[in-house]
Amino acid sequence: MRFRFCWDVDCPDWLLAEIATLSKLSSVKLRLLSAAVAKSIHGDPLSYDVVTKLSSDAKLSEDGSQASVAAVRWVLCSAAGAAVTPAVLDSELQQLGLPKEHAAAISRVYGDHLPRLTHHLQHTSLKVGGEVQWTCRVAGVGVGGGVEPVVELGMEQAGGTTKLALTPTQLHALVHELSEARRLMEALH
Repeated sequence: MRFRFCWDVDCPDWLLAEIATLSKLSSVKLRLLSAAVAKSIHGDPLSYDVVTKLSSDAKLSEDGSQASVAAVRWVLCSAAGAAVTPAVLDSELQQLGLPKEHAAAISRVYGDHLPRLTHHLQHTSLKVGGEVQWTCRVAGVGVGGGVEPVVELGMEQAGGTTKLALTPTQLHALVHELSEARRLMEALH
């Protein structure tokens, strides 16, 4: 099933697994956690003491607490990036199995923080300006007793250099996803 807040693709499996974890929190604690996470996305530091206090009633482990933060962060950023309304987010979170009160808690925080989330995403997205030099080379990386191929992609511009190392499988997946993104963008025109 495709979800608009997931950019019209299936929901990631890891997020489906975390829906159960989020359901263990009370809807009030989930709203407070979501608000703290939303504030951390657009600037305020996230206090893990606060996260621990909010998740202690649900008896979440430290890993469970961190997974909850990651899930809420992903939902908020993905929904803002996909430009869905709070009502759509609420409906889709319920379809994923999040209780109604919990979905409403996240959606309300999302609606309250949407302008700042969108602003943050616009200013932190990859942007290319001016003269850009692209590089690509195949290198070998020692793994165990052998050498594994790695593709190094680089982008140089006045602000500095960005490099990315990919295995052949990761490169294939990246090319596939970029091709799919291009196809979707061309379909919009």
